[in-house]
Amino acid sequence: MRRSERRTKMVARILAVILVIAMLLMSGMYVLSAFAYGGTNFVVYAASAEEQQLAVKRLASLSDLLLYIHDNYKDEIKVDDLIDAAYGGVFDSLDRWSVFYPNDPNGEAFVSSIEKNYAGIGVTFIKMDGWTMIKDVHSLGPAFAAGIRAGDIVTKVDGTSVHGFALEEVSTRTRGEAGTEVNIMVLHEDGTEQTYTIKRENLSAQSVSWSMLEDGVGYIKISSFTSSTAKEFNIVRLLLMSQGAQKLVMDLRDNGGGIMSSALKIADALMPEGVITMYEQQGNIVETFNSVNNNTNKVPMAVLINGNTASASECLAAALQDSKTAVLVGNKTYGKGCAQSVVGIEGEGSMKLTVYYFLRPNGQKIDGVGVSPDYVVYNSCGYNSDKIAEIAASVLPMDEGKKYKVGERGLNVLAAQQRLAVMGYDVDKTAVVDAKTAEALKKIQAQYKVCPYGALDFCTIGLVERAYNEFLFGDSEDKQLKKALEVLANEAQ
Repeated sequence: MRRSERRTKMVARILAVILVIAMLLMSGMYVLSAFAYGGTNFVVYAASAEEQQLAVKRLASLSDLLLYIHDNYKDEIKVDDLIDAAYGGVFDSLDRWSVFYPNDPNGEAFVSSIEKNYAGIGVTFIKMDGWTMIKDVHSLGPAFAAGIRAGDIVTKVDGTSVHGFALEEVSTRTRGEAGTEVNIMVLHEDGTEQTYTIKRENLSAQSVSWSMLEDGVGYIKISSFTSSTAKEFNIVRLLLMSQGAQKLVMDLRDNGGGIMSSALKIADALMPEGVITMYEQQGNIVETFNSVNNNTNKVPMAVLINGNTASASECLAAALQDSKTAVLVGNKTYGKGCAQSVVGIEGEGSMKLTVYYFLRPNGQKIDGVGVSPDYVVYNSCGYNSDKIAEIAASVLPMDEGKKYKVGERGLNVLAAQQRLAVMGYDVDKTAVVDAKTAEALKKIQAQYKVCPYGALDFCTIGLVERAYNEFLFGDSEDKQLKKALEVLANEAQ
């Protein structure tokens, strides 16, 4: 191909890119918001005529610049690479949540991770003494409709005993094409055995699980917000109420968000009439979402939150707190009070763009601030995952294979001192088992009922590592849930 022809094609592509960007400037962000949030119509900022003209003029200059670089740079360079770099530069100037994917599957993966569709019967399994037990039953799945419940033991699938089978194999046997049937024999908790013929369906991965706790408390865990979460939640809530639940605990810990409309629907079902959230774009309130007066049976509620509760989860927690629908228990949330949409750019790839902030009903921002609980309780240190990763990268491994007495020096000692400092012990990072370090080691030894002698032997190395991990990630006791149950019990008195 001659140089003039190549140049003509390059100019055509650059002009096409300019046209796409100019159209986005003139049309605002309605397409983006409609994609991810159910087609909600809200007013958006549109560039003025003067801004549009300036943008087109400067984009034309950018076109000239890219062509000049292509023709005059010391090395051969592809115009595609220059354009991709220009796109990347645009998104580098935005927040960390906004990303350009140049013909990259990550954009589709982002959407797929929210939808998570599969064909099956709607159950999850765990192993117990060689048998496969049903841990959770999808409230919208065919297994639930047939009568299978959590706690049932799967004995046969299509007539074949699955005792001793791996979970993956049992799961594979129950899944298949939508519309096909599978026979499941289960052993119920009362000792009776029953066979069910179940037609597989296309399902979204279950995002809501539940259980009945003591003293009439229903427990609902929401792991993420998918397109079916609100419907799952309503079914589970009614099921628990029918089983005698008089109080509810909603667990939003480690829920990083998802589809905002699902969180809004749950808030609407629980709250009295009033504001759920407001969307702010470029300093203006562009939409207000309100709950309507409904006849939902109101019961005392506590919501569990932590440092990994983010985005749509924070919006829901703040709405329930401000409306006094629920008390919040745990530690402050992540602080991601903004929402993204994913949209394809024809011929260029796709982008994930932050389109607005969402505000709590009292008008305060969540982004960068988080939502504070009514009762602060830590299961662990309370750090979010980013902070924990930062701490983990800053300490040395304790794998030197040596033990140390008081006064001795070594890398294991320094590694132990780093961990002790993270846990709040008053130690100096000297790599020597000095007086402060020995005193801290005695406290660790006493904590785990070992004779407190202050040396760093192999047993104590293991205890320091254990204490460090429990500090970061918590131990087996769920202190936040325990506090929530205490709060609900006091409210009932």
